[in-house]
Amino acid sequence: MIKSITSTVVAMTLITVLTSQSALAESDYEDKLSFAGSLEETLGHFWAIEQNLDDNNAELALVHATHPIAELYASMKPDLKEANPEFDEKIQKTLMDLGKKTGSNITREDAQIVIDEAKEIIEQARILIVGEELSQDTTFRAKLMQGLLKTSIGEYEEGVKNGQIEMMAEFQDGSAFVWRSQQVFDEIKSSLPEHEVEEIEEFYSDLWNTYDKKSDSEQVAIFANGIINELGEAIGEETEETDLLTYVENIRNLLNQVKVKYAEGDKDTAQSLATKAYLDNFEFLEGPIEESNPELVEELEIMMREELRDMISNDAPIAEVNQQVDDILAKMDTVAKIVPEFGTIAVMILAVAIISIIAVSAKSRLSIMPRI
Repeated sequence: MIKSITSTVVAMTLITVLTSQSALAESDYEDKLSFAGSLEETLGHFWAIEQNLDDNNAELALVHATHPIAELYASMKPDLKEANPEFDEKIQKTLMDLGKKTGSNITREDAQIVIDEAKEIIEQARILIVGEELSQDTTFRAKLMQGLLKTSIGEYEEGVKNGQIEMMAEFQDGSAFVWRSQQVFDEIKSSLPEHEVEEIEEFYSDLWNTYDKKSDSEQVAIFANGIINELGEAIGEETEETDLLTYVENIRNLLNQVKVKYAEGDKDTAQSLATKAYLDNFEFLEGPIEESNPELVEELEIMMREELRDMISNDAPIAEVNQQVDDILAKMDTVAKIVPEFGTIAVMILAVAIISIIAVSAKSRLSIMPRI
């Protein structure tokens, strides 16, 4: 009996140690993700400097040259100082001097030399703190993309009001972070599933289009979040569980609103509603439905993502748009019949898992009981 208790205590201690180690590892991962995120935003600002210098806008170039030292360096300094105080001083001086070394009295060529040197130092900081292996990890880099896109949404919302740029620096921040996220995407997309890559590329095109049009910030958020969600699927990120029938109902409501708004001549709102139906709802149904009916998923994807949105963009007759919506809604009725099956399957799987755990636990207890 004493031996049994001792074994249990040892096992519990081991579990505690492993849990603590796991928590520490997760914390370290998040710290490195945060540090790398600041580096990515810094690179976005460097790009904005280049764009403004090309446009002979020294004033805005200076704004972006001061953002890294004013907004980002403080969060990076503790890690840099702990790892290498001399390098910390070097990166601090580089960022502090960036404005005057890319100013209006500096030639474009000389300014580019300074920017390129700063980029090299940023990469050195990445290797020093994050490490080469994690810096090249596809999942890690996809999460950096997600962070950049989330930040870009807020920057755009501050910068654009009622179709007009009110705060140019914030608008450019948003576009710089989208640009940087796309640069990372181009470097990792060969490691991502082909389907998600195709959709992400299309959503980037839509996202840049909203920037060109100075669209409502909600439109920008739709496409940025679409990319974020696709990246999550591509790297197997878990999403919050929602009743799948809720997505079905959302799609029905949104598509019925599409018909109303398009008939009223409000093409932009109709397009926004159609996009929401697909990105914010159907995307979460694709995986479960594909298990049993991949053809239906493909049909609905084409009908919603491509055909309906193209019809709205190309000013198709109201009757054609209405018919397309009705055809999608008819197929959503089929989806509504399929979806509840997954709840039943999930419960069955859970029940089997619980029974297995109970059986294993019972067997373990029998094995440690003292023999009479």
